[in-house]
Amino acid sequence: MLKVSESACANLSKLLSDSGAPEGACVRFILEGEELSLTLDGEKPGDATFFHEGKTVLVMDEDVSQSLSNKTLDVEDSEDGLQLTIKD
Repeated sequence: MLKVSESACANLSKLLSDSGAPEGACVRFILEGEELSLTLDGEKPGDATFFHEGKTVLVMDEDVSQSLSNKTLDVEDSEDGLQLTIKD
C-alpha cells in the first residue's frame, strides 16, 4: 500500500482548503494508462483513504492502490513551491 507522509497529507488538506472544495471533497489519484493524475472527488466504497486532522484528503481505488504499493507520497520544495512527489 502507498505510504503518505504527514507533510503530503497536510499539503493535500491545504490544497483542498485553498481551492474552496466543497465539504466532503478529497483528492483522487486516477491511473490512465501509465499516467497518474489527480482529480477532485468523493470517497467511494472500497477506496484506500488517507486522512489529515480527521478529514479525508486522498482516495484511490484498489487498482491504483496496488500500482503504488511500496511507494511513498511526499512533498518536495521546488522553485514553484511545494510539490507532491512519489518515491520508491
